[in-house]
Amino acid sequence: MHRAYSSVVLVLGLLACARSAQHAALGWSLGGEAHVFVSDDRFARDLYKDLTGSGRLTDSLGRRPLLAVDARRGRTATVLSANGAAPARLTLARFHARETCGSPEIVTELVFAFPPGGTAGRGTPTSHVTVVALLSTTAFAGGAGTSSPAMSRANALDLVSRVAQRAESRATLIRPAALDPDRAADAGEVVPLRAPSAPRYAVGFRTRFIALGGDTTLVTGVAVTDPQLRAFRWVIRPLRSRLTGGMIHAPGPSRYSLRGAIAGEGGGTLLLLDEIADVSPRESRATAVDAATRQVVTAQPLALRCP
Repeated sequence: MHRAYSSVVLVLGLLACARSAQHAALGWSLGGEAHVFVSDDRFARDLYKDLTGSGRLTDSLGRRPLLAVDARRGRTATVLSANGAAPARLTLARFHARETCGSPEIVTELVFAFPPGGTAGRGTPTSHVTVVALLSTTAFAGGAGTSSPAMSRANALDLVSRVAQRAESRATLIRPAALDPDRAADAGEVVPLRAPSAPRYAVGFRTRFIALGGDTTLVTGVAVTDPQLRAFRWVIRPLRSRLTGGMIHAPGPSRYSLRGAIAGEGGGTLLLLDEIADVSPRESRATAVDAATRQVVTAQPLALRCP
């Protein structure tokens, strides 16, 4: 997966000029481009100054809520998707004023173009899929490998229930989970992962339990496992919220919805998770989490929508 892309191996990463500690960004693909977004005032100011020589981004956005700047100066990134890794070149930076994208900070939209003629290889993403751009690495290309076989609906439901019960073995499920990433409770997801030998799956869940004392609890978590739960590992360890009248009324842990998986750097896997804060919705965020290290590689406000 680390085959060098010969025409860009000596190009510095984007962070050589934008000093904020932003190493990756979430976004989506469109044709031969990737659009990724960084919600960070300092990142925006640093990049704008580097591209234009001006340190007056905030003043400029006060007059116009959207500024587009030509960024074709040789900067590159590696764009990760379910297809693998593809090198791409930065062509345009758009700066969105605070609140115009649903974020309290300035949002920088980075537009990366893939090499023409399919030279980026089979790792180039298809259109309209989630991508993560690595902004501070030398660009590289690589395929995603072979995914584990998809499960039948019945087997996936059974796996979600067994993983949830492993989190709360002394309590009783209120009802079986449905396969629905948009459902707040009594739901879960199963995503096949790349595996060199035995099948492997990511499993997310948000399930309600009744404890021995009668308390009702919402339990959420994310795990990576084989179908038999032998090679089992928590990515998001079980988190519990006490329910009153079926509702969460006090600040507590977020709940997690599993949205998919994409190739990670070095042959790893990134899980795409929505982290939902029910009591403080503005704190909810979309994240890409390394399945092996449990580290959040990048995150953005869940409500981020740029015009």
